[in-house]
Amino acid sequence: MTAERERGELRTTPAEEKRLSRAAAWLRKNGAGDPKLGIVLGSGLTSFTGGIDVLDSWSYDKIPGFPRSTVSGHSGTLLVADIGGHRALVFAGRVHLYEGYEPFEVTFTVRLMAALGVDTFVVTNASGGLDPDFNAGELMLITDQLALVTGPRRLPALPFRMADAYTPRLRELATEVARERRIQLRRGVYAGALGPTYETPAEIRMLRRIGASAIGMSTVIEIQTATALGLDSLGVALITNIPGGPGPTTHREVLDAGRLGGQALLSLVSGVAERL
Repeated sequence: MTAERERGELRTTPAEEKRLSRAAAWLRKNGAGDPKLGIVLGSGLTSFTGGIDVLDSWSYDKIPGFPRSTVSGHSGTLLVADIGGHRALVFAGRVHLYEGYEPFEVTFTVRLMAALGVDTFVVTNASGGLDPDFNAGELMLITDQLALVTGPRRLPALPFRMADAYTPRLRELATEVARERRIQLRRGVYAGALGPTYETPAEIRMLRRIGASAIGMSTVIEIQTATALGLDSLGVALITNIPGGPGPTTHREVLDAGRLGGQALLSLVSGVAERL
């Protein structure tokens, strides 16, 4: 879709390259070749998969070298599906830095989809809404991001530009589809923190002041990697809770909202895919 996109230089070791190549070769052998779309589903969003035409599927533990999620709400299944007339890889579940994984493993899905020929990456997540106008259960189109991930970790790439990491044309298509299908689609900046704790009141006040519209524990280094690989990217956050609202935020609250939001997300992503 994008004629020219600046690529970055990914940091990988020979052992990591071998691990990625083994997984890609296994999937090609088993019929996952030539996909156009790669989709990563966030916490609780596996209801998305109930409305798609699934052609094949594998548990992550069947794929050589694939990292396994330890978090409830991430089923750990890769599906090959037809979405909007295109072959798609749907990763139902991800791994996170807070689970003890390194950036290479957290971005393994993105690297794998690129190795298999994907050119359009759709990243989704469950997020806390920081904008006071947001409501739980709404979708937010990610227009930009704040990478708040810190720590002595080997990041996925050497320095490169992140301007328009969320591809403008895909954002335009998503806005058109939402309007036509009457899907409530907010717009905002996603802040990705390390986790696994939910935000303190002071952190919520800080995040709002620096321009964050939603906060989560994933996505940012996946988008960095996708940009380095030259993929077009669309980001959609499901607002599952409002931090600082009445009552404590719980993981159960996040999962329940995810199940309800899966169908709206499917309608949005399918509509965008039809226009590619």
